[in-house]
Amino acid sequence: MECRIVQVEQGSDEWLDLRRTRITASCLKKVMAKKDTKAYTKYRQEIVLELLGHKHVEESPEWAREGREQEPRALAGYQLKFSQPLEHNLFLIHKQYDWLAASPDFLHMPEYDEGGEMKIRKLYKNYRNTVAGCEKYKGEPRCIPAADRHQVQGAMWLTGYAFWWYVNYYIGDDLEGGQVQKIHRIPVPRDQEFIERMEARAIEFMKECYERAELEYEHR
Repeated sequence: MECRIVQVEQGSDEWLDLRRTRITASCLKKVMAKKDTKAYTKYRQEIVLELLGHKHVEESPEWAREGREQEPRALAGYQLKFSQPLEHNLFLIHKQYDWLAASPDFLHMPEYDEGGEMKIRKLYKNYRNTVAGCEKYKGEPRCIPAADRHQVQGAMWLTGYAFWWYVNYYIGDDLEGGQVQKIHRIPVPRDQEFIERMEARAIEFMKECYERAELEYEHR
């Protein structure tokens, strides 16, 4: 693997400390946004403040609450359906770029040879429509929603893996009013050109953050 693995409970104080001053895979889309957008400038300010020693800068978005509540059930369902033990409480740090990291939803145990991103769908129609879109472009990097491509390709940048599992999960009422649990996964192939563009932009972003913090840029 092209990253080191830290075993840490996600959401803990130690986990929050590890995230500070680092670009995480879930935030790479902010780094790739246009420089005059709110997403880019706000995230840049967060990193600058963290470089200056500030804590509790990163926000915990409300939209993530549903995923956090359902995540244990989704992970248990995945392990059962695919007969695959998982490790969830991990933090990955790139060996070359210490400022690049990720908290994967899971890595396959015991080899840590595969990993994945799990998306909890609140509505059944959203689950169904997303799965249909994934299957339409199966085998291509665009087989997942554009909003998630930076995060998924970022995970492959960190690990060096050739693919990453993209998992959709739903539990609740189906369109006929019955109770269902649905799990769908699809392998997303590595897009090296896309990763190289993210790498160049992330280096530029971090240099800009260090400059604004009036600190010397650390390559590691």
